[in-house]
Amino acid sequence: MGAGKLLYHEVEYAGEHADWLVFMHGAGGSMHTFKRQFPFFQGHFNLLKLDLRDHGASKDLALASEFDMYVIARDVIYLLEYLKIEHAHFLGVSMGSIFIRLVDELKPQVVKSVVVGGGVFKLSAKVQFFINSGVLLARILPFRTLYGLLATIIMPNRNHAKSREVFIREAEKISQQEFNRWIRLAPELRGQLRKHFESSISGPTLIVMGQEDHVFLTPAREYAQRWPDVEIQVIARCGHVCNIEQPDQFNQRVLDWFQRRFALPLQPTQP
Repeated sequence: MGAGKLLYHEVEYAGEHADWLVFMHGAGGSMHTFKRQFPFFQGHFNLLKLDLRDHGASKDLALASEFDMYVIARDVIYLLEYLKIEHAHFLGVSMGSIFIRLVDELKPQVVKSVVVGGGVFKLSAKVQFFINSGVLLARILPFRTLYGLLATIIMPNRNHAKSREVFIREAEKISQQEFNRWIRLAPELRGQLRKHFESSISGPTLIVMGQEDHVFLTPAREYAQRWPDVEIQVIARCGHVCNIEQPDQFNQRVLDWFQRRFALPLQPTQP
């Protein structure tokens, strides 16, 4: 359990010979985003669950003098160093995929592989317009209203209702001040996406997307076509947050990929 300057975190050990799997939630989320993944991967990996700065139980971190996306990545790297984790697989959803890229940029030797669900590789004109408008509207509208609108834009279908509900419920735990800090990252976000789209991740990468992710699926496919060590899989009748909407499909696809790429034992590792 984290304290002081460390991100809040929880650890589940599978054994000293098991690889580490680090879970990275997106903006507005928390480690609870992965509650359907933890039991499934427990035993196969040592699990590191964490809440990013300003999210979940990581609300007591000292404010950075200059707040940018690298601050968030350095928080994660500092935690890994504290726990003496030298190499790890990373599993991120939505904007968590961007923070993994920043960890990879700052300390590539720690990244053994990457799995992203609903990965963000480019912003559509619609989302860019919403974010730009959100920076202005944040001065007059409650941020929970803005989160609700964004959730509806990204996950509009009836079968996306559960994902929308989780997205909005987790976001309600963030304060207005914390939201304002994150919304000001919008210009940096666009720059990071442009830079990262032109480079590959250090380790083998699996992208899992929902077939109905009308905002982020096309850029994810374009990215996967660029790099030979990137594989993309698409889940039918599924929206953006595929690990919540279709957890059984998502979990099995990810585990199958790990078994193919890293000869992961079919049976869980014993402590």
